Amino acid sequence: MKWALVALIFPVAAIAAPSPDTVANGKLMASDWQYVVQKVAAGDKAWLDAVPSLAPKADREQADQLEDALATALPKSTKDVLSTLRVLDAGSYPNMAGTDIVCVQKVASLGRAAEKYYNNTRLELLDEPDGAQCLWNLEGVWEEVKRSK
Repeated sequence: MKWALVALIFPVAAIAAPSPDTVANGKLMASDWQYVVQKVAAGDKAWLDAVPSLAPKADREQADQLEDALATALPKSTKDVLSTLRVLDAGSYPNMAGTDIVCVQKVASLGRAAEKYYNNTRLELLDEPDGAQCLWNLEGVWEEVKRSK
C-alpha cells in the first residue's frame, strides 16, 4: 500500500515547477527556464530576487531572455526591478547586463508598443527615487529613436 502511494506521489513531485529558492542551486531544463522567464516578466519579487543567482549560469540566449523579462517587469514592479538591476550592475556576469540594457530595451525602435512602454515606464521611474539612472537611459534612447525617424 505504501509503495502504491509513493508511486502516485512521485510523478507529481518530478514535474513540479521550480521555485525561486531552487533555481539558484539546480540545473534548469529548457521548460523550467521558460517558466522562470515568465515569472520574472510578471514582476514577482521573489523571482526578481533570484535573477542575480541565475545570471552567472545564463548563456547568451538565456541572458537575453532574462533582460527582456526584466524590461517587461520594469513598469509593473519598478522598485523591485531596480533593486535587481543594482545587484546586476555591481556584479560581473559573462552574458548578463543591467541598467544600461534593461531600461532601454523596449524603446529601441519606434512603434505604438514602444511609445506605450516609454510612457508607462517613465511615469513609474519618476515616482521612484532610485530610478534616476534608468530614467536617464530610457529618455536618452527614446529621444535618439524619435530623431532617427
